[in-house]
Amino acid sequence: MIENDDSRRVDLDLLEQKRQLAALKCLEHKRRVERYFNRKVKFRVFIQGDLVLKRRLLAGSNLGVPKLGPNWEGPYIVREIAGPNAYYLMTSDGTQLPRTWSGDDLKKFYA
Repeated sequence: MIENDDSRRVDLDLLEQKRQLAALKCLEHKRRVERYFNRKVKFRVFIQGDLVLKRRLLAGSNLGVPKLGPNWEGPYIVREIAGPNAYYLMTSDGTQLPRTWSGDDLKKFYA
């Protein structure tokens, strides 16, 4: 009975170390999965004057859009680079769109 109590105390003392080791293994696994995923990712970089298509179905703005309608609209011209992966757009007649657009919602238009 005394030996059982002693082994239980030792196990409780080592429990925190086991938790830390498990957390480190979890972080290492996440890092490996992230590295594997990012190996295939190709970042889109647009420069000023590029022709792009804008994703039509954005959150909150897809009300009244037909189900079989086009997913992309445009072409638009990249007017200015607002920051990393953020762009100001304008139409071909010079009308500027009011807000910035994420590069994730744009794709290059080849004419």
